[in-house]
Amino acid sequence: MTDTAQQQEDAVSVAEAPGRWAKSWQDAKELPRAIKLALGSVFVMNAATYVAFPLLAVKLTTVDHATTAQTGAALTVFLLAARLIPVVAGPLADRYDPRMIMGAGAVVRGVGFIGLGLCDSLGLLLVAAFFAGAGAIYEAPVSALLAAQPEPTRSRAFVLENALLNAGVIGGPALAAGLLVMGTRAPFVASGVLFVLMVGVVRQMRTGPGAGDGAGEPAGEAAHSVLGHVKVVLTNRWFVVFWVLMLPWWFLFTQLGVAIPLRSEALAGTGWISVLYLGNGVTGMVSIGFVKALSDRLGPRLMPAFGYVMVAVGFGSATFSRSPWWLLGCIVVYTVGETAILFSTQLILASFAEGSTRASYFGIYAGSWALGGTFGNFFGSRVAADPLSNTPWLVFGAVGLAAAAVSALTFTRRQVRVRD
Repeated sequence: MTDTAQQQEDAVSVAEAPGRWAKSWQDAKELPRAIKLALGSVFVMNAATYVAFPLLAVKLTTVDHATTAQTGAALTVFLLAARLIPVVAGPLADRYDPRMIMGAGAVVRGVGFIGLGLCDSLGLLLVAAFFAGAGAIYEAPVSALLAAQPEPTRSRAFVLENALLNAGVIGGPALAAGLLVMGTRAPFVASGVLFVLMVGVVRQMRTGPGAGDGAGEPAGEAAHSVLGHVKVVLTNRWFVVFWVLMLPWWFLFTQLGVAIPLRSEALAGTGWISVLYLGNGVTGMVSIGFVKALSDRLGPRLMPAFGYVMVAVGFGSATFSRSPWWLLGCIVVYTVGETAILFSTQLILASFAEGSTRASYFGIYAGSWALGGTFGNFFGSRVAADPLSNTPWLVFGAVGLAAAAVSALTFTRRQVRVRD
Protein backbone atom coordinates (compact mmCIF):
# COMPACT_ATOMS: atom_id res chain seq x y z
CA MET A 1 0.00 0.00 0.00
CA THR A 2 1.37 3.44 -0.93
CA ASP A 3 1.79 6.19 1.67
CA THR A 4 -1.00 8.17 0.00
CA ALA A 5 -3.38 5.21 0.13
CA GLN A 6 -2.47 4.58 3.75
CA GLN A 7 -3.13 8.23 4.63
CA GLN A 8 -6.50 8.09 2.90
CA GLU A 9 -7.39 4.93 4.83
CA ASP A 10 -6.33 6.57 8.09
CA ALA A 11 -8.45 9.62 7.30
CA VAL A 12 -11.49 7.48 6.57
CA SER A 13 -10.96 5.52 9.78
CA VAL A 14 -10.87 8.68 11.90
CA ALA A 15 -13.74 10.30 10.00
CA GLU A 16 -15.89 7.27 10.76
CA ALA A 17 -15.29 7.69 14.51
CA PRO A 18 -18.71 9.21 15.30
CA GLY A 19 -20.47 6.29 13.62
CA ARG A 20 -18.31 3.80 15.43
CA TRP A 21 -19.01 5.63 18.71
CA ALA A 22 -22.77 5.38 18.12
CA LYS A 23 -22.38 1.70 17.36
CA SER A 24 -20.54 1.18 20.66
CA TRP A 25 -23.63 2.36 22.52
CA GLN A 26 -25.70 -0.18 20.59
CA ASP A 27 -23.15 -2.89 21.34
CA ALA A 28 -23.52 -2.11 25.06
CA LYS A 29 -26.72 -4.16 25.01
CA GLU A 30 -24.62 -7.24 24.26
CA LEU A 31 -22.25 -6.79 27.20
CA PRO A 32 -22.39 -9.34 30.04
CA ARG A 33 -24.70 -8.36 32.92
CA ALA A 34 -21.79 -7.98 35.35
CA ILE A 35 -20.11 -5.50 32.99
CA LYS A 36 -23.33 -3.50 32.61
CA LEU A 37 -23.67 -3.29 36.39
CA ALA A 38 -20.02 -2.30 36.74
CA LEU A 39 -20.38 0.47 34.14
CA GLY A 40 -23.57 1.70 35.77
CA SER A 41 -21.81 1.88 39.11
CA VAL A 42 -18.96 3.82 37.49
CA PHE A 43 -21.39 6.51 36.35
CA VAL A 44 -23.30 6.75 39.64
CA MET A 45 -20.17 6.78 41.80
CA ASN A 46 -18.39 9.38 39.68
CA ALA A 47 -21.51 11.54 39.57
CA ALA A 48 -21.87 11.17 43.34
CA THR A 49 -18.24 12.24 43.77
CA TYR A 50 -18.70 15.32 41.61
CA VAL A 51 -21.88 16.28 43.45
CA ALA A 52 -19.68 17.12 46.42
CA PHE A 53 -15.99 17.29 45.62
CA PRO A 54 -15.97 20.50 43.50
CA LEU A 55 -17.67 22.25 46.44
CA LEU A 56 -15.29 20.97 49.10
CA ALA A 57 -12.86 23.89 49.07
CA VAL A 58 -15.78 26.37 48.98
CA LYS A 59 -17.53 24.66 51.89
CA LEU A 60 -14.34 24.51 53.98
CA THR A 61 -13.57 28.21 53.51
CA THR A 62 -17.04 29.80 53.55
CA VAL A 63 -18.99 27.54 55.93
CA ASP A 64 -16.28 26.08 58.16
CA HIS A 65 -14.07 29.20 57.96
CA ALA A 66 -10.98 27.06 57.49
CA THR A 67 -7.68 28.73 56.76
CA THR A 68 -5.82 28.18 53.50
CA ALA A 69 -3.45 25.77 55.26
CA GLN A 70 -6.34 23.82 56.79
CA THR A 71 -8.14 23.59 53.44
CA GLY A 72 -4.94 22.40 51.79
CA ALA A 73 -4.45 19.83 54.52
CA ALA A 74 -7.95 18.40 54.01
CA LEU A 75 -7.48 18.20 50.23
CA THR A 76 -4.07 16.54 50.65
CA VAL A 77 -5.46 13.97 53.09
CA PHE A 78 -8.23 13.20 50.58
CA LEU A 79 -5.77 12.76 47.69
CA LEU A 80 -3.26 10.62 49.57
CA ALA A 81 -5.96 8.37 51.01
CA ALA A 82 -7.60 8.02 47.59
CA ARG A 83 -4.40 7.03 45.81
CA LEU A 84 -2.27 5.23 48.42
CA ILE A 85 -4.82 2.95 50.09
CA PRO A 86 -5.77 1.31 46.74
CA VAL A 87 -2.14 0.16 46.54
CA VAL A 88 -3.06 -2.31 49.30
CA ALA A 89 -6.74 -2.70 48.43
CA GLY A 90 -5.98 -3.93 44.90
CA PRO A 91 -4.05 -7.01 46.09
CA LEU A 92 -6.73 -7.60 48.74
CA ALA A 93 -9.38 -7.66 46.01
CA ASP A 94 -7.32 -10.22 44.09
CA ARG A 95 -6.88 -12.40 47.16
CA TYR A 96 -10.44 -12.18 48.48
CA ASP A 97 -13.89 -11.32 47.11
CA PRO A 98 -13.63 -8.14 44.96
CA ARG A 99 -17.24 -7.28 45.86
CA MET A 100 -16.15 -6.96 49.49
CA ILE A 101 -13.62 -4.27 48.55
CA MET A 102 -16.06 -2.50 46.22
CA GLY A 103 -18.85 -2.49 48.80
CA ALA A 104 -16.54 -1.32 51.57
CA GLY A 105 -15.27 1.47 49.33
CA ALA A 106 -18.80 2.70 48.58
CA VAL A 107 -19.77 2.73 52.27
CA VAL A 108 -16.54 4.36 53.45
CA ARG A 109 -16.69 7.10 50.80
CA GLY A 110 -20.37 7.68 51.57
CA VAL A 111 -19.67 8.09 55.28
CA GLY A 112 -16.75 10.37 54.44
CA PHE A 113 -18.76 12.75 52.26
CA ILE A 114 -21.59 12.89 54.79
CA GLY A 115 -18.99 13.76 57.43
CA LEU A 116 -17.49 16.47 55.25
CA GLY A 117 -20.95 17.97 54.87
CA LEU A 118 -22.04 17.85 58.51
CA CYS A 119 -18.79 18.31 60.47
CA ASP A 120 -17.18 21.67 61.10
CA SER A 121 -14.21 21.03 63.42
CA LEU A 122 -10.82 20.57 61.77
CA GLY A 123 -10.13 17.21 63.39
CA LEU A 124 -13.42 15.67 62.28
CA LEU A 125 -13.08 17.19 58.81
CA LEU A 126 -9.67 15.57 58.38
CA VAL A 127 -11.05 12.21 59.47
CA ALA A 128 -13.98 12.62 57.08
CA ALA A 129 -11.59 13.59 54.26
CA PHE A 130 -9.58 10.44 54.94
CA PHE A 131 -12.69 8.26 54.75
CA ALA A 132 -13.93 9.99 51.60
CA GLY A 133 -10.56 9.47 49.94
CA ALA A 134 -10.14 5.89 51.14
CA GLY A 135 -13.44 5.00 49.49
CA ALA A 136 -11.60 5.07 46.15
CA ILE A 137 -10.70 1.42 46.81
CA TYR A 138 -13.79 0.47 44.77
CA GLU A 139 -12.08 1.62 41.55
CA ALA A 140 -9.41 -1.09 41.14
CA PRO A 141 -11.82 -4.09 41.30
CA VAL A 142 -14.11 -2.46 38.72
CA SER A 143 -11.20 -1.82 36.36
CA ALA A 144 -9.97 -5.38 36.92
CA LEU A 145 -13.39 -6.76 35.99
CA LEU A 146 -13.36 -4.82 32.72
CA ALA A 147 -9.74 -5.82 32.02
CA ALA A 148 -10.67 -9.50 32.40
CA GLN A 149 -12.82 -9.41 29.26
CA PRO A 150 -11.48 -10.53 25.86
CA GLU A 151 -11.32 -8.21 22.89
CA PRO A 152 -13.38 -6.57 21.51
CA THR A 153 -15.50 -6.56 24.69
CA ARG A 154 -12.67 -5.09 26.76
CA SER A 155 -12.01 -2.08 24.50
CA ARG A 156 -15.75 -1.49 24.12
CA ALA A 157 -16.17 -1.53 27.91
CA PHE A 158 -13.31 0.92 28.43
CA VAL A 159 -14.78 3.28 25.81
CA LEU A 160 -18.11 3.25 27.64
CA GLU A 161 -16.38 3.63 31.00
CA ASN A 162 -14.60 6.76 29.77
CA ALA A 163 -17.85 8.23 28.45
CA LEU A 164 -19.71 7.44 31.66
CA LEU A 165 -16.98 8.99 33.79
CA ASN A 166 -17.36 12.20 31.77
CA ALA A 167 -21.13 11.97 32.06
CA GLY A 168 -20.65 11.84 35.81
CA VAL A 169 -18.51 14.98 35.66
CA ILE A 170 -21.45 16.71 33.95
CA GLY A 171 -24.30 15.18 35.94
CA GLY A 172 -22.77 15.54 39.39
CA PRO A 173 -22.34 19.34 39.37
CA ALA A 174 -25.77 19.71 37.72
CA LEU A 175 -27.37 17.81 40.61
CA ALA A 176 -25.33 19.82 43.08
CA ALA A 177 -26.64 23.07 41.59
CA GLY A 178 -30.19 21.97 42.38
CA LEU A 179 -29.28 20.81 45.88
CA LEU A 180 -27.54 24.06 46.80
CA VAL A 181 -30.91 25.72 47.31
CA MET A 182 -31.09 23.64 50.51
CA GLY A 183 -27.67 24.81 51.66
CA THR A 184 -24.01 24.02 51.08
CA ARG A 185 -24.17 20.87 53.21
CA ALA A 186 -26.94 19.22 51.16
CA PRO A 187 -24.80 18.05 48.19
CA PHE A 188 -22.41 16.28 50.55
CA VAL A 189 -25.20 14.41 52.31
CA ALA A 190 -26.81 13.48 48.97
CA SER A 191 -23.45 12.23 47.68
CA GLY A 192 -22.96 10.07 50.75
CA VAL A 193 -26.44 8.55 50.47
CA LEU A 194 -25.84 7.69 46.79
CA PHE A 195 -22.64 5.87 47.66
CA VAL A 196 -24.26 3.85 50.43
CA LEU A 197 -27.13 2.87 48.12
CA MET A 198 -24.62 1.56 45.56
CA VAL A 199 -23.81 -1.32 47.90
CA GLY A 200 -27.02 -2.98 46.71
CA VAL A 201 -25.76 -2.86 43.11
CA VAL A 202 -22.36 -4.24 44.08
CA ARG A 203 -24.02 -7.23 45.74
CA GLN A 204 -25.65 -8.13 42.40
CA MET A 205 -22.34 -8.35 40.55
CA ARG A 206 -20.64 -11.63 39.78
CA THR A 207 -16.89 -11.08 39.76
CA GLY A 208 -15.61 -14.64 39.62
CA PRO A 209 -15.80 -17.26 36.88
CA GLY A 210 -18.80 -16.69 34.68
CA ALA A 211 -18.96 -12.97 35.34
CA GLY A 212 -18.51 -12.32 31.66
CA ASP A 213 -16.68 -13.53 28.63
CA GLY A 214 -13.15 -14.14 29.71
CA ALA A 215 -13.81 -13.45 33.35
CA GLY A 216 -12.48 -15.62 36.06
CA GLU A 217 -8.99 -16.96 36.54
CA PRO A 218 -7.14 -19.37 34.32
CA ALA A 219 -7.72 -22.95 35.21
CA GLY A 220 -5.30 -24.28 37.75
CA GLU A 221 -3.82 -20.90 38.66
CA ALA A 222 -2.76 -20.79 42.28
CA ALA A 223 -3.89 -17.91 44.43
CA HIS A 224 -1.15 -15.63 45.73
CA SER A 225 -0.95 -14.09 49.17
CA VAL A 226 -1.43 -10.33 49.34
CA LEU A 227 2.33 -9.80 49.45
CA GLY A 228 2.68 -12.32 46.63
CA HIS A 229 0.41 -10.21 44.44
CA VAL A 230 2.47 -7.12 45.22
CA LYS A 231 5.71 -8.95 44.38
CA VAL A 232 4.33 -10.16 41.04
CA VAL A 233 3.39 -6.61 40.06
CA LEU A 234 6.58 -4.90 41.21
CA THR A 235 8.83 -7.42 39.45
CA ASN A 236 7.20 -6.56 36.12
CA ARG A 237 9.86 -4.22 34.76
CA TRP A 238 7.70 -2.66 32.07
CA PHE A 239 4.91 -1.96 34.51
CA VAL A 240 7.35 -0.09 36.76
CA VAL A 241 8.58 1.92 33.75
CA PHE A 242 4.99 2.72 32.84
CA TRP A 243 4.23 3.70 36.47
CA VAL A 244 7.09 6.22 36.40
CA LEU A 245 6.20 7.46 32.92
CA MET A 246 2.71 8.42 34.13
CA LEU A 247 3.99 10.63 36.98
CA PRO A 248 4.05 13.75 34.74
CA TRP A 249 0.48 13.00 33.67
CA TRP A 250 -0.84 13.03 37.23
CA PHE A 251 1.18 16.20 37.89
CA LEU A 252 -0.62 17.84 34.96
CA PHE A 253 -4.03 16.25 35.58
CA THR A 254 -4.13 17.71 39.10
CA GLN A 255 -4.15 21.22 37.62
CA LEU A 256 -7.74 20.66 36.52
CA GLY A 257 -8.67 21.11 40.17
CA VAL A 258 -5.95 23.55 41.23
CA ALA A 259 -4.30 25.91 38.71
CA ILE A 260 -7.20 26.01 36.23
CA PRO A 261 -9.88 27.07 38.77
CA LEU A 262 -7.50 29.67 40.18
CA ARG A 263 -6.87 31.22 36.76
CA SER A 264 -10.56 30.94 35.84
CA GLU A 265 -11.62 32.76 39.01
CA ALA A 266 -9.11 35.53 38.32
CA LEU A 267 -10.31 35.94 34.73
CA ALA A 268 -14.09 35.67 35.06
CA GLY A 269 -15.16 34.91 38.62
CA THR A 270 -16.13 31.70 40.39
CA GLY A 271 -19.09 30.96 38.11
CA TRP A 272 -16.83 30.35 35.11
CA ILE A 273 -15.28 27.34 36.83
CA SER A 274 -18.50 25.39 36.27
CA VAL A 275 -18.40 26.30 32.57
CA LEU A 276 -14.89 24.88 32.31
CA TYR A 277 -15.91 21.64 34.03
CA LEU A 278 -18.87 21.38 31.67
CA GLY A 279 -16.56 21.90 28.70
CA ASN A 280 -14.24 19.24 30.04
CA GLY A 281 -17.03 16.69 30.47
CA VAL A 282 -18.72 17.32 27.13
CA THR A 283 -15.43 17.27 25.21
CA GLY A 284 -14.48 14.01 26.88
CA MET A 285 -17.74 12.38 25.79
CA VAL A 286 -17.55 13.72 22.24
CA SER A 287 -13.86 12.95 21.66
CA ILE A 288 -13.81 9.34 22.89
CA GLY A 289 -14.97 8.05 19.48
CA PHE A 290 -12.11 9.84 17.74
CA VAL A 291 -9.66 8.63 20.39
CA LYS A 292 -10.82 5.02 20.02
CA ALA A 293 -10.42 5.18 16.22
CA LEU A 294 -6.96 6.73 16.58
CA SER A 295 -5.96 4.10 19.13
CA ASP A 296 -7.05 1.34 16.77
CA ARG A 297 -4.86 2.88 14.08
CA LEU A 298 -1.75 3.81 16.10
CA GLY A 299 -1.96 1.25 18.89
CA PRO A 300 -2.30 2.10 22.60
CA ARG A 301 1.46 2.41 23.02
CA LEU A 302 1.61 5.73 21.10
CA MET A 303 -1.53 7.24 22.58
CA PRO A 304 0.06 8.51 25.82
CA ALA A 305 2.59 10.46 23.72
CA PHE A 306 -0.24 11.92 21.60
CA GLY A 307 -2.15 12.76 24.78
CA TYR A 308 0.85 14.47 26.35
CA VAL A 309 1.27 16.65 23.24
CA MET A 310 -2.38 17.72 23.33
CA VAL A 311 -2.19 18.49 27.06
CA ALA A 312 1.02 20.48 26.50
CA VAL A 313 -0.60 22.49 23.69
CA GLY A 314 -3.74 23.10 25.73
CA PHE A 315 -1.92 24.31 28.83
CA GLY A 316 0.83 26.18 26.99
CA SER A 317 -1.70 28.04 24.84
CA ALA A 318 -3.25 29.56 27.95
CA THR A 319 -0.43 32.13 27.84
CA PHE A 320 -1.66 33.63 24.55
CA SER A 321 -4.77 35.37 25.90
CA ARG A 322 -6.53 36.37 29.12
CA SER A 323 -9.99 35.84 27.69
CA PRO A 324 -12.07 33.29 29.65
CA TRP A 325 -13.36 31.96 26.31
CA TRP A 326 -9.78 31.35 25.22
CA LEU A 327 -9.21 29.44 28.45
CA LEU A 328 -12.28 27.33 27.65
CA GLY A 329 -10.78 26.55 24.24
CA CYS A 330 -7.54 25.52 25.92
CA ILE A 331 -9.52 23.16 28.16
CA VAL A 332 -11.14 21.59 25.09
CA VAL A 333 -7.69 20.86 23.60
CA TYR A 334 -6.43 19.60 26.97
CA THR A 335 -9.44 17.29 27.33
CA VAL A 336 -8.74 15.51 24.04
CA GLY A 337 -5.31 14.71 25.43
CA GLU A 338 -6.79 13.70 28.78
CA THR A 339 -9.20 11.31 27.05
CA ALA A 340 -6.40 9.77 24.99
CA ILE A 341 -4.23 9.17 28.04
CA LEU A 342 -6.96 7.81 30.31
CA PHE A 343 -8.33 5.46 27.65
CA SER A 344 -4.95 4.13 26.52
CA THR A 345 -3.62 3.64 30.04
CA GLN A 346 -6.59 1.39 30.81
CA LEU A 347 -5.74 -0.78 27.81
CA ILE A 348 -2.04 -0.82 28.64
CA LEU A 349 -2.73 -1.77 32.25
CA ALA A 350 -5.04 -4.51 31.01
CA SER A 351 -2.15 -5.87 28.93
CA PHE A 352 -0.07 -6.17 32.09
CA ALA A 353 -2.89 -7.44 34.30
CA GLU A 354 -3.45 -11.13 33.75
CA GLY A 355 -4.82 -13.96 35.87
CA SER A 356 -5.20 -13.35 39.58
CA THR A 357 -3.27 -10.05 39.73
CA ARG A 358 -5.59 -7.75 37.78
CA ALA A 359 -6.81 -5.58 40.68
CA SER A 360 -3.25 -5.49 42.08
CA TYR A 361 -1.96 -3.78 38.93
CA PHE A 362 -4.73 -1.19 38.93
CA GLY A 363 -4.41 -0.62 42.69
CA ILE A 364 -0.63 -0.21 42.71
CA TYR A 365 -0.84 2.04 39.66
CA ALA A 366 -2.86 4.46 41.82
CA GLY A 367 0.36 5.17 43.70
CA SER A 368 1.61 7.00 40.61
CA TRP A 369 -1.37 9.33 40.93
CA ALA A 370 -0.60 9.87 44.62
CA LEU A 371 3.00 10.89 44.00
CA GLY A 372 2.51 12.88 40.81
CA GLY A 373 -0.66 14.49 42.14
CA THR A 374 1.03 15.57 45.36
CA PHE A 375 3.69 17.46 43.39
CA GLY A 376 0.93 18.85 41.17
CA ASN A 377 -1.04 20.12 44.15
CA PHE A 378 2.03 21.79 45.61
CA PHE A 379 3.12 23.47 42.37
CA GLY A 380 -0.40 24.35 41.25
CA SER A 381 -1.22 26.02 44.55
CA ARG A 382 1.68 28.39 43.96
CA VAL A 383 -0.39 29.87 41.12
CA ALA A 384 -2.56 31.48 43.80
CA ALA A 385 0.16 34.04 44.40
CA ASP A 386 -0.25 35.36 40.83
CA PRO A 387 -3.01 33.47 38.96
CA LEU A 388 -2.51 35.53 35.80
CA SER A 389 1.20 34.75 35.51
CA ASN A 390 2.20 32.88 32.35
CA THR A 391 5.18 31.12 33.91
CA PRO A 392 3.30 28.12 35.41
CA TRP A 393 1.55 27.45 32.11
CA LEU A 394 4.84 27.46 30.23
CA VAL A 395 6.14 24.97 32.79
CA PHE A 396 3.05 22.77 32.31
CA GLY A 397 3.55 22.86 28.55
CA ALA A 398 7.24 21.99 28.84
CA VAL A 399 6.48 19.06 31.18
CA GLY A 400 3.91 17.73 28.70
CA LEU A 401 6.25 17.95 25.71
CA ALA A 402 9.13 16.33 27.61
CA ALA A 403 6.85 13.51 28.76
CA ALA A 404 5.59 13.03 25.19
CA ALA A 405 9.14 12.64 23.90
CA VAL A 406 10.10 10.14 26.61
CA SER A 407 6.87 8.21 26.12
CA ALA A 408 7.31 7.94 22.37
CA LEU A 409 10.91 6.76 22.73
CA THR A 410 10.20 4.28 25.53
CA PHE A 411 7.31 2.18 24.27
CA THR A 412 7.35 0.14 21.07
CA ARG A 413 4.88 -2.33 19.61
CA ARG A 414 6.97 -5.20 20.99
CA GLN A 415 7.19 -3.75 24.50
CA VAL A 416 3.51 -2.91 25.02
CA ARG A 417 1.10 -5.29 23.34
CA VAL A 418 -2.61 -5.34 24.04
CA ARG A 419 -3.55 -8.98 24.49
CA ASP A 420 -6.62 -10.52 22.88
